[in-house]
Amino acid sequence: MMSYLHDSRISWKEIKKTLVTLGAPTTAEELGIEPKYIIKALTIAHKIRDRYTILGNEGLTEKAAKQLASVTGVI
Repeated sequence: MMSYLHDSRISWKEIKKTLVTLGAPTTAEELGIEPKYIIKALTIAHKIRDRYTILGNEGLTEKAAKQLASVTGVI
């Protein structure tokens, strides 16, 4: 998801493809957690440490978090 936001040189789709190839979980379901916890994590992550994050100083709104997780196939 962060690669998607960062618009990195390596596409988020390639990163996800590699994770799937390695057998790593890439969805909330595969992690065994409810989608609401992914959204919550994205909306409060900017508060965890006192430093700059790709999520911005204000964090993501719930709507933006849902869109990010949906577009990337996490939820």
